[in-house]
Amino acid sequence: MNNKYNELDHIIQFCACANLRKAARQITQAYEKQMQSTGLKVTQYYMLVNIVRHKEISVSELGEMMLLDQTTITRNVNLLKKSGYVNMTIDKNDSRTKSISITSSGLAKLEEATPIWLQLQGKVENGIGKKKYNDLLETLSTLQKSIE
Repeated sequence: MNNKYNELDHIIQFCACANLRKAARQITQAYEKQMQSTGLKVTQYYMLVNIVRHKEISVSELGEMMLLDQTTITRNVNLLKKSGYVNMTIDKNDSRTKSISITSSGLAKLEEATPIWLQLQGKVENGIGKKKYNDLLETLSTLQKSIE
């Protein structure tokens, strides 16, 4: 029985998935608390950033880029559309494909939210140091590749 507890303790302490999920949840909660005044969730903010960066992007391309399922992407894009931050148009060449583009209201919302994001991002990076933060990003990338 003691060996079973040791194994369970090992799983609880070292499970990559659980530990990364806990850290991601804590960080997400911190970002969302700070971004609350903008009315955006951090996922929606990141979507807007990607939409601006890629001009017109399909819903499925955005989902692939952000590693989010179709339901989550569609729900959030619809919320952004309802708020007037994005436009959705049917692709001229493929009526099954919807392209997303930013509106002037969406750009204004990004201008409002970005200083908040920058402040919190700086806090995260400075909290562990820029080198450790860059090492973390590299380690996360390596981890993602190792389980593909």
